[in-house]
Order: sequence, then structure tokens, then C-alpha cells
Amino acid sequence: MRQCGLRQRLLHACNRRFFYGWTVLAVAALGMFASGPGQSYTFGAFIGPIGEDLGLSGTAVASAYGLATLGAAFALPLMGRLVDRFGSRRMLLIAVAGLGTGCLVFGSVGNNVALALGFAALRFFGQGALMLTCSNLVSQWFSRKRGFTLSLMALGFSASMAVYPPLVQWLIDTSGWRQAWLWLGGLTVALMLLPVVMLVHDKPEDVGLRPDGTDDAAPAVVSRREGAATAGLTLQEALRTSAFYIIAAGLFSLSMLMTALHFFQVTIFAAQGLAPQVAANVFAVSAATMVLTMPVIGRLLDRLPTALMFSAGLLVTAATLASAALVEGLASAIAYAAMSGSATPSA
Repeated sequence: MRQCGLRQRLLHACNRRFFYGWTVLAVAALGMFASGPGQSYTFGAFIGPIGEDLGLSGTAVASAYGLATLGAAFALPLMGRLVDRFGSRRMLLIAVAGLGTGCLVFGSVGNNVALALGFAALRFFGQGALMLTCSNLVSQWFSRKRGFTLSLMALGFSASMAVYPPLVQWLIDTSGWRQAWLWLGGLTVALMLLPVVMLVHDKPEDVGLRPDGTDDAAPAVVSRREGAATAGLTLQEALRTSAFYIIAAGLFSLSMLMTALHFFQVTIFAAQGLAPQVAANVFAVSAATMVLTMPVIGRLLDRLPTALMFSAGLLVTAATLASAALVEGLASAIAYAAMSGSATPSA
């Protein structure tokens, strides 16, 4: 009760000066940053060390990673249902605990089966559940500014891309790949546990506020069958539209291709004679590009048709694939990283 009262006092003290949703947005951005241990740009630095230690080929490691990612993806709808039922805050705590525990356990894997299971846990809790709950949280607190605020939240992802690859490369070089995962697990819990417990509320309505900090009632979901303008669709209505499957196919392609590029970036650069440290450090170029482009793309999403923005994202992704094949030295690697950074927020 005392903790709950402290949280309420903090909320109202903040809200007297600015909309409390911005505090929630900051925690969500931190969550995007903390998802780093479950992201492909982090795993890329571990391919070589894991393969050498376990006696596995690069193909075997990549296959385990691919199957684990696919399995984690199929489990995400369950997480979505749990978020709808129990709220983002509770599930965010579970995601943080799961990711932190997964990191601690992953450092002790000893064969390809354990490796695949470890990959699955890290992908599910990091790249999947943690990002899902953060996005849901921001979407609950913002409506009219949703595109812009989601782009601000994604700045945490860009910061993660800049920090984690060189960090894990340094950890691997200094303490080995197994010890590196212990540090990553501790970092995840240290970053996220207290902010989520102290600052996060599922919805603005739970604390007497409205989305965006306005006094207007949130728009109701209007069915297409009622002949009115569509403000939203039920699940069954969405599944009966062709747009749902077109968007799903596009997101599948974007996620698949960008995951492959991030996962194999160290390998791709090594094949062109570039050191692993270079491959890790140019992720910072991608991150800087994301920082510059994400707020712009967020604003455009609030103003331009979604179909136009989605098509542009696919075109930028195609250009990124082409630029990856042209990497030959540091200059072309930087150009590729910049293109990759612009593709990620477009997706």
C-alpha cells in the first residue's frame, strides 16, 4: 500500500507539469533499448565464438537461430492475448524477468539443442514480448500523436543498436562469450525493473487521464457493417480484409530481411576483409540515421496514407539489400549502414 501511494504521488506530481504519458513513453523507450540482448545486431557478434566453442558451423548456428526466431514469433499471439487480459505493466515485468533470466542461462548452453532453446527464449522475451508490450503501452497513452510518439519510443531501439554491438564485442574480447551473457542479463534487470515497478500504468484512464492528455473521450470502435467511417476494426473484421494479409506479408518480408542482414553483418563484413570491430561499430551509423529519420517518419505517418509509407519502407529495404552486396571497404560499409538505418524505421 505504501508503494502504491508513492507511485500515485509521483504520478500526480509529474502530471501537474506535463502529461504523464511522456513519462510512460520514456520507460517504453528504455524498454526498447533494453531489448538489445534479444536483437539480431547483438547475436551477430556471437556467431563465431559460439560456433568455435560448441564445434558448430556457421550454418548450424544460423539454422538454430532461424528456427528459434520462427518459434518465438508463433508464440507472440499468446503474449498479445495476455497483454489484453492482464495489462502491459504486468507482462512487461514478466518480459524483463524472462529476458534477464534467459541471458543468465544462455551463457551455459552446451549443445545445439540448448542453443536453439536459448535463442528462442531470448528472441521471445527480448525482440518479441518486450517490444510488443512497450508498443502497446505507448498506443494506450497516445492516440492522435501515436505515430510521432511511437517514433520517439523507437529512438530507444536506435540507441540500443549503437551501444550493444560494440559493448558485446568488447565483453567477448575481454571476458569470453559466456561471461558476456551474464553481464547482459544483469544489465537488463538493472535497467528496467525499478522504472516499470515505480512509473508504469497500463492506461491513462486508470489514473483519471485521457490519451494525449486531452479531455476528449476516446473515439469508439465503429464497425464497417454499420455504414459509418471506420475508426477501428474487430479482430474478425480485420481477418476478413485483404489489407491485413498484404500488410502481414510486407512485415514478414521486412522483418526477415532486416533480421538476416543484422545477424550476418559481422560475417558479411569479414568476407570483405573488414574486422569484426568495424562491423560492430558501424551499427552506430545505422543508429544515428535512425535518430534522424524516425521523428520525420513518425510525423509523416500521422499525415500521409499508410499504404504510401509502407510501400516506401519496402523500397528502402530493397535498396539496403542491394547496398549490402556492394560493401568493399569502410566507405561503402558506412553507406550501407546508413541505408540500413533508414530502412529500419521505415519498416
